Amino acid sequence: MKVRRILWTFLLIFAVSFSNLCSAAALKYGDKGDQVKEIQEYLIAQNLLHVAADGVYGSATVNAIKDFQSALGLEVDGVCGAETYKLLRAAAFDEIDVTTYKPGDYVPEPPKSVKEVINSTNDDFTTVLSAVNVVKQVVQYAGVGDVIKLGMEGDGVVDLQNKLTEQGFYDGEVDGVADEEVIDALKNFQSSRGIKADGICGRKTYSALDSEDETPIDLNEYEFSAGAPPEFSRVIRVEATAYSAAEPGLSAYTATGTLCRHGVIATDPFVIPLGTRVYIPGYGYAVAEDTGSAIVGHKIDVAFDTVAECYEFGRQFIDIYIVD
Repeated sequence: MKVRRILWTFLLIFAVSFSNLCSAAALKYGDKGDQVKEIQEYLIAQNLLHVAADGVYGSATVNAIKDFQSALGLEVDGVCGAETYKLLRAAAFDEIDVTTYKPGDYVPEPPKSVKEVINSTNDDFTTVLSAVNVVKQVVQYAGVGDVIKLGMEGDGVVDLQNKLTEQGFYDGEVDGVADEEVIDALKNFQSSRGIKADGICGRKTYSALDSEDETPIDLNEYEFSAGAPPEFSRVIRVEATAYSAAEPGLSAYTATGTLCRHGVIATDPFVIPLGTRVYIPGYGYAVAEDTGSAIVGHKIDVAFDTVAECYEFGRQFIDIYIVD
């Protein structure tokens, strides 16, 4: 029994390291912990939560859950129960399309949890060790078409490596291991297609990889449009809006402490890090020096000196060039 207790402790630690294996119990306002942080990360991935994942189920999390429940036709109570969790996780990993989902549609089951593995075993030492191997396989293995992320292995990773190689984003060994080199290549591909560059290969990324409508940009052969920079590292498709310090209620300073002025943009630092220099057709060069609560994912806010210029710019979907 002592050995089993030690192994049980090990497996619990292992489970925390892979929180996506754990189905969330009914979580509600006031709850705290790793499970709350997990669903917050899923909400952030869906652009529903615009605060940090701090593991505290506050009003912002409640409202985000309500928005998600309303969009998918669930009971809107702000509580993350089993059904809400299942759909939220599936949406975050691109296993369902929230824009077309209807109640009753097929939703993949979350991976088997550590508790389920242990409950299905006997008390003998060998079976418990087998449970450890099952958990590792659940975490690491990826078949063709499965969601793939850092550390996974299998035929699905081989398929992904081949697709990235064909698209010109990967030139490493096709060994079936999703290491940092593979994930970096995946992120670059996602950025080139205007997909959230999260390094997770899900439904949207697979669709883009299989599409023949777009081809990767060859920087040596790229035909520059008028005014485009002679050198750049990549192109990102973004939704661009405009703002100005002249607008009532807005600060004259950016998030980095510089003056808000023409030549500054607000970005999501996880997509375009602060300090990055970009070129925006029709606007010119700019530096990412600001952030905003609504600027999440492939969105930017372009700074102007006057409110009139902001209205003229409006809202656009444009390609911007990352210079450095």
